[in-house]
Amino acid sequence: MLLWLLVFAACLEIASFGVITVLNIVLYDNAREGTKAVYDPYALFLQANGIWPTMGIATSGSIENDRVVWFFGGSTMRASTAPFDKSIPSFVASELNAAPGPVRYNCFNFGINSFNSILETKYLQKQLIEFQVRPNLVVFYDGANDANYFALYKSPYGHEGMDRVQGLLESYFKTPVGILKPLCAAWYASFTRELLAKAAYALTPLDPDAPMLRDYIELTVKRYDHVDRMAAAYGASFLLFLQPVYWAETCGDLDPAVRLDEERTILGRRAFPHVRQNFMIVYAALEQALADRPYFVSLRNALCSRTAPAYTADGVHQTDAGREGVARVIVPLLRQRLERVSSKAEELCRK
Repeated sequence: MLLWLLVFAACLEIASFGVITVLNIVLYDNAREGTKAVYDPYALFLQANGIWPTMGIATSGSIENDRVVWFFGGSTMRASTAPFDKSIPSFVASELNAAPGPVRYNCFNFGINSFNSILETKYLQKQLIEFQVRPNLVVFYDGANDANYFALYKSPYGHEGMDRVQGLLESYFKTPVGILKPLCAAWYASFTRELLAKAAYALTPLDPDAPMLRDYIELTVKRYDHVDRMAAAYGASFLLFLQPVYWAETCGDLDPAVRLDEERTILGRRAFPHVRQNFMIVYAALEQALADRPYFVSLRNALCSRTAPAYTADGVHQTDAGREGVARVIVPLLRQRLERVSSKAEELCRK
């Protein structure tokens, strides 16, 4: 009986691994979700290939005419599956530096695949301590991962790898005999457990009035308020963009040809309605709670004027055209905020 149980468990794990791998290939065009990661004591993990380069950056040769922007976000910000010159920071830097004048702009792409606001906040702390070039403006580009991890883990502290890390730390005391710790940790890290969690996410509706959702929204707003104060303490400004996603758009005037093209490409438009519903409940709650914050800008319908498909098969990650469209929308906002920071610095110097 024990032997057959072990065989069944092994077969179940292998089958779960197969299902998740196929899903990753369909959604992300990769057998694994994200690129290779390495441990980091501040941010939990970072990408093994380091900071993704940015095209179009420039310096003026004088500190007073240099502006530095730090970009944080998940895989849509990093865009590491595309050439680095097709990322949002690259498009932004190229457009900012195309304008005449003495001021030049340097943009750093600190986007990390699967990061949400929790891990970005810790990564920002690391860079403020260790990175040599100080920012004038800190930008967070969020929404998709925050909504996804809350809906998946049903926890205000959900983030990539949460169950695996929790299992590794707590497995010793969760087993009646300490020697069984590796088995307990293996369960938390198993593909079977991951598949069960994703199935629950896909099949279980989220209650928009749940106390846990209110707690999550309250804690997330406090987190962004903290980032705003932390940036200000270093003489920088802060902007939070709620990223556009296919499922959240309310574009009534979208080009019909583009709409048809995206409908053919984007998967799961009718299957698993709870996935989209759960995502949208969290996304909309974040948008509403942050609406009055001076650092917040919703990009829900920022791509409605597109003339080419802006989203890949999952409806979240953007095409090159989509990222370029986002850059065009946010450049005036970045320029305006940077001018405000510059004016405040000049005023302080005069005093």
